Amino acid sequence: MNPLRMNLETLRVGGHRGHSAGAPENTLAAFRKAFDHGGPLATCETDLSMTADGELVLMHDKTVDRTTDGHGIVQTMTYADLSKLDAGSWFSPEFACERVPSLREALELGRELGILYQLELKIYDRNEVIIPKLRALIDEMDCADLLQFSSFDFVQLKAAKEAIPEVPTVGLMHSRLIDPAALARQAKLDAMNIEIYHFASGESRQLHDEGIAVFTYLPGGHHEKMMKYGVDVEDQVVRWVREGELDQLMGDDVAQMARLRNRARG
Repeated sequence: MNPLRMNLETLRVGGHRGHSAGAPENTLAAFRKAFDHGGPLATCETDLSMTADGELVLMHDKTVDRTTDGHGIVQTMTYADLSKLDAGSWFSPEFACERVPSLREALELGRELGILYQLELKIYDRNEVIIPKLRALIDEMDCADLLQFSSFDFVQLKAAKEAIPEVPTVGLMHSRLIDPAALARQAKLDAMNIEIYHFASGESRQLHDEGIAVFTYLPGGHHEKMMKYGVDVEDQVVRWVREGELDQLMGDDVAQMARLRNRARG
């Protein structure tokens, strides 16, 4: 049975890089706020990188420049140097001194609060290092139940699934695919994330018919922008949820995702 297949009552909501609408992305503060708005089993999408001395950390960009007060490439910095950076002030003075979290720290918080992590594998050319480190950490912390792996690299996801079969995998789609279910089977995926810009009911139903879960992501401001032209994206999402086409709904604003879930439930 696919652990990521849901229904109207069990639909999961979550935050893109945590509750990035209200806290600095990929920080413990953003993950806590995702729990505040989404409740137990809220899913925090986040991004896996690695320092020069082999620490698994959560950072979207290759460099620290955009989201900290430092400069440099994550993979050339030591964890000691990275951990000194302020990862919150760029967002708001309220978050001054927020740090770049290690994966271990995030998982400890996940166990404490009961939140999940959709961990996007951002390093594509070091499977021989990344995957064994993930295997060892999962074994040590007994935390497979807190994780999903996602990537645009389906070959990497297949390798991760073979090494760590108990963690579900999520393929990220940038464009529409001719036969997404066939690709998901080849890569041994548990879910596919269909971008909302071209979410098509036919693809969702095809994936569900094959037992594969379907996710989507609603970027911050997209609904508001489209409403100016008379397109109600929130109504579309609610309809997809009610029709059973979605298993997980992710957004920058977790409060918005929870509100849409509640609307769909009536």
